[in-house]
Amino acid sequence: MVHKIWSATKGFALTALLTIVTVACLRIFLFASFSIPTPSMQPTILPGDHVLVNKLVPGPRMDWLFSSETGDTQGHRISGYKRIARGDVLVFNAPYHLSDKIARNWGVYFIKRCMGIPGDTLSIRDGSYWIANKVGAFEEQPPVDRWVDDWMEREKAGMFGTLNWTLTSFGPVYIPRRGDEIRLDSTNWLLYKSLIEYETGGKAQCSDYACSLNGKPYTHHVFKQNYYFMAGDYARDSQDSRYWGLLPEDHIVGKAAYIWRSTDPDTKKYRFDRFLKPL
Repeated sequence: MVHKIWSATKGFALTALLTIVTVACLRIFLFASFSIPTPSMQPTILPGDHVLVNKLVPGPRMDWLFSSETGDTQGHRISGYKRIARGDVLVFNAPYHLSDKIARNWGVYFIKRCMGIPGDTLSIRDGSYWIANKVGAFEEQPPVDRWVDDWMEREKAGMFGTLNWTLTSFGPVYIPRRGDEIRLDSTNWLLYKSLIEYETGGKAQCSDYACSLNGKPYTHHVFKQNYYFMAGDYARDSQDSRYWGLLPEDHIVGKAAYIWRSTDPDTKKYRFDRFLKPL
């Protein structure tokens, strides 16, 4: 009798352990789920939607196994099966949460659409995004939300306001790729200062004559990782790259794949028409 009980208990414990390990592996390496509290991605994603995120784009992060004081964590991500493309909806950690510098706010999540990828030169004109093509001319990217309002034409573009850019007249800005080298001048310093400080852990300064890092001359910088330009589909109410700048790749969790469940936040009723909606 005791032997039978022990065999049954052992079998149950083994099944439970395998289930826990399988679920943990799926969450670490493949998928994650996030609920959406804000309207910044309307009409594509609504408050109350629950989004399934595919971590295989661009690949699951493994930085939780390591400790690093700089942004050089590219070696701590397993390569995914697909690169991030313009138009992908991404879940990522907020790079500037309660800070004027990029920080690893691994517990704070945003969801936005990728409008610019590494190597792009991006501009905003009259509420539309434009990307330089191979011959250098700019091609319009289809907008989800036409968002030209009077106040937006006057509103300074966050950290880029010192360049006299506004929310509807923005750029051009080059989005760095890993390995790109830039020469530092007063304009590039304004564009990339926060990225340089994040990657080096140092203090960057620039005058009319020269730029420095930790008090030493610093004339060029080679980027250690890729960057992206993120924007909300409902651009009138979205804190995104127009305000806080370019997103480091090591902050990206994955690509939003499906709305797997949706609940109206006011009535608490299920919105069955949104179940399993692809993104």
